[in-house]
Amino acid sequence: MELALFRIVQECLTNIHRHSGSEAAVVRLSRTAGSVKLEVDDKGKGIAPEKLRGIRAQRSGVGITGMRERVRHFNGVMDIQSNGAGTKISVTLPLTTPEPDSELQEARIV
Repeated sequence: MELALFRIVQECLTNIHRHSGSEAAVVRLSRTAGSVKLEVDDKGKGIAPEKLRGIRAQRSGVGITGMRERVRHFNGVMDIQSNGAGTKISVTLPLTTPEPDSELQEARIV
């Protein structure tokens, strides 16, 4: 699961660098007793509405398809929200072995 999360973050940051125009990204990783949640947020130009509809209909490039497959492997959920003020990708993966809640970890990538 750690490797899958790493690869998802890597793909998100690659997409931000290539497409968004954002100079920074915020990566949040949190864990509860039942799940791990990852959020990657940028303040770039966002994804055009027609392209976002295609992504949500699972007509997307190799990178997002790979992210979707990694999430599916763990029976997780991926959500992409975007507008002219940026994009937020949220991934939630259920844990099979619950552990105690931990604090939110946040890193600002500049």
